[in-house]
Amino acid sequence: MYKVVKLLPWVAVVVALAFLSGCASVCGVEEKPAPVPPPPKKWEGVPAPVTEKPAPAPALPTTYTVEKCDDLWSISAKPQIYNDPWLWCLIFDANKDKIKNANKIKEGMVLQIPRDVTDDQKAAARKCAKKFPKYVPPAGAKRYCPPK
Repeated sequence: MYKVVKLLPWVAVVVALAFLSGCASVCGVEEKPAPVPPPPKKWEGVPAPVTEKPAPAPALPTTYTVEKCDDLWSISAKPQIYNDPWLWCLIFDANKDKIKNANKIKEGMVLQIPRDVTDDQKAAARKCAKKFPKYVPPAGAKRYCPPK
């Protein structure tokens, strides 16, 4: 019984707050009507003509000039070249007269990019790339390539 008497003031406070909050939300507060959306605008004009065929895709480059910090892997990974770094052997094979070592290409070299490549040639290039030893820069080499 003593516990009930102790809780009675708290219950009274909660009930009073409930009444006050209910009255505040109803008494003296006017609801504003919802705004009416503007009528949809009518489109006036002539529609653009529909073309029969899409615009031709831009021609992919058949040559590439080596920039600073390029290697065959990063060149073949570029979207305008092959978008696949494992196809770097195609570039190496097409430029054997200019490139003696695949790890040593120089800035300013103009490389031929073969475009008429079959799926069999792509598979062979991927096998070639997996067999080729990984490039390890010589000890003490200071080659800084800023991110592009």
